[in-house]
Amino acid sequence: MLNFSISGLFFAVLMFITPILMRVGKRFRREIFLLLNTAVFLLCLRSVPALVIGVLWILVPYFMAPVLTKAADESAGKLQHILRNFFYVLMILFFAYLMHYEWVPFFKILPYSNAVKLLGLSYFLFREIDFTMQYGYLKESGVRITLPDYLNYVLNFYTVMAGPILRYEEYVTDFYDESKEELTGDMILHDLHRILFGYLKVYVVSAVFSTWAGYWFERVSTGAGFFSITAEFLLFAFFNSFFIYFNFSGYCDVVTGGAHLSGMTLRENFNQPYLAVSLVEFWNRHHITLSEWIRDYIYSPVIKVLISGSFRKKLFEGQCIALFITFLVAGIWHGTNFNYVVYGLLQGLGIVISTLRTNHMKKKLGKKGFKEFQSKKLVRIAENAATWAYISVSFSFVGYDVCGLILQKL
Repeated sequence: MLNFSISGLFFAVLMFITPILMRVGKRFRREIFLLLNTAVFLLCLRSVPALVIGVLWILVPYFMAPVLTKAADESAGKLQHILRNFFYVLMILFFAYLMHYEWVPFFKILPYSNAVKLLGLSYFLFREIDFTMQYGYLKESGVRITLPDYLNYVLNFYTVMAGPILRYEEYVTDFYDESKEELTGDMILHDLHRILFGYLKVYVVSAVFSTWAGYWFERVSTGAGFFSITAEFLLFAFFNSFFIYFNFSGYCDVVTGGAHLSGMTLRENFNQPYLAVSLVEFWNRHHITLSEWIRDYIYSPVIKVLISGSFRKKLFEGQCIALFITFLVAGIWHGTNFNYVVYGLLQGLGIVISTLRTNHMKKKLGKKGFKEFQSKKLVRIAENAATWAYISVSFSFVGYDVCGLILQKL
């Protein structure tokens, strides 16, 4: 799962020196941050081809943004619209090639080397899509747009490995916000405490849950008997879900605390997700910035296409299909083997079932009645347990070859 890449020691040193350098050299914060981000990016490259690919992957969207914005204008010709769409399709196809999805037969016949894989490739894509899609709005709003700021936004070492996912306007506005209060001793202690607590969550708490999850997964793979295997699998899924949460949220604690010491504010990415009483609520609490990104850049375009076409008079059905497609794509984005396809299918199916149930209950009880029903303690406990169980089972496909295990047992 998540780690701090490069090396844990290097990342720890980076976390320590960055706030000092950026505070001492306040006049040159942008340049110092760019130097550090570039250094981390270069240190993570495995080959010269990866360097060439990485530079092109990062710079091409920046210089294409004005062109894409003009092509998106209503006054633009049909050919310009086609070329704009073609650029994004090409971008996604190249991303898929670099990810090298194992379950896509076409990629197996293409020449490929792991040496061209880029650290943070997925998060580069998110930032580049946001920048190019919002470029026209950014220009009209007078948001500062320069190449150094764009590079710091894309390469931001605090968030490049696993988020939180920032938007360009959000990043730049915060970076140059002069109204922020100066760090006090209490604020520094709070940030240091959060960093330390984050490291403990990643390297101690999540490590323990990872060990237990691995133990029970091994028991499942060597066990026999339906009830025995089912019980062992549920224990594995239970511990693995906790591992994912503490590992990921711990990472976010570390980078959020470190970024704040350097004068930057990162979005909170978790809000007690395992207390959710439905899958919809879960994804509003878990990896919040990803949920918002896929809502804006996957769900919204898909639902727009559906309701303007064959689902014009079937808005709810179109919404369900759009939700399923969105979470399937998000699941596939998480990893390159077929387990992540199943993970995406399960998330999409769960979201649709959750939405259908909520819609049915609101029709049956009314909005007020449904709210009163959900507020009952026993109902909340039951719904939370069901949500938690579903999430744990679906998350078991993240990081483990559960598909291979199922085939082995058949």
